[in-house]
Amino acid sequence: MRMTRKLAVMAGGVALTGGLLAGNAGTAGAAEASPQAASDCPSGWFCVWSGKNYTGHMQKVEGKNEDLTRFAVFQGFKSWYNHGKSCDYKWWTEKNFHGDSGVLARGVKGTGDAVWFQKSNKWVNCR
Repeated sequence: MRMTRKLAVMAGGVALTGGLLAGNAGTAGAAEASPQAASDCPSGWFCVWSGKNYTGHMQKVEGKNEDLTRFAVFQGFKSWYNHGKSCDYKWWTEKNFHGDSGVLARGVKGTGDAVWFQKSNKWVNCR
């Protein structure tokens, strides 16, 4: 199955509609430890883990990011958690907010054997 199709499946399970949020450039942080729970993702961040069940290398981002390819984990992860405080997380399959996209609702998390990737993101549907 092609990767964009896998992303469409992921998005189909949790997709919401909404507008884009304009904002400042995002920031990112990394954790080398092997977190054992989605709760290891700090409030206000979107986090991905290289392994399923929230294990392996964790990468977290906040804000708007035009190029997530600088973070290796975003190019092949198996677990994710949108721990945003008030917004949903919109991702794209290409840099600079192009390509296929989907929205992960605030509070949604997932894990499994499939390998996912994202190349840019913004926060949307802020309340």
